[in-house]
Amino acid sequence: MPFKPRWHADLTKIRAAVASLPSPFLDRPTVEQIFGLRRRGANYLMATLAGYRIGPSSVVSREALLRKLDEVGGERAIRGQALRKARVVEALDELRSQARPRIISAPPPRRPGSPLPEGVRVSAPGKLTLLFSTPEDLLGRLMGLAQSAAGDFAAFAAGLEMDGQAEPADVESLKTGEA
Repeated sequence: MPFKPRWHADLTKIRAAVASLPSPFLDRPTVEQIFGLRRRGANYLMATLAGYRIGPSSVVSREALLRKLDEVGGERAIRGQALRKARVVEALDELRSQARPRIISAPPPRRPGSPLPEGVRVSAPGKLTLLFSTPEDLLGRLMGLAQSAAGDFAAFAAGLEMDGQAEPADVESLKTGEA
């Protein structure tokens, strides 16, 4: 989304202040004061309005500035902002409807003699199988796996190795990425 100047929020006040000025032209210090800008910002805003030079000063037509303000705050800008807000509200509502408390079940106990928790097994070299029934159950098993690795990494690493050797076809499918 493009940068939106701070003065956009005060558009109605700014428009009223510009409309109440008696002079048909505004110089840079007046633009700075009304819009709350510094020199560079005022010069940039005035450059978009194709002002005039009166001596060493640049001035812009009050009517041109009012038209620019109407364009910026017009129906198109308001409609665009309303659409953006509606999309954000819709996205938030969708997230709220999907949200539910995530209670992760306690990690399953480890099987005696195995560093891997219940429901976790090495099914082939390089393949770990997790059995779960709910997303929370899956997270609990993953947490148990992480705790097992953190508790005794050497036993955990040894538990990941399979007894016996894999068939040559299995090893070949692992190398090629086919399972």
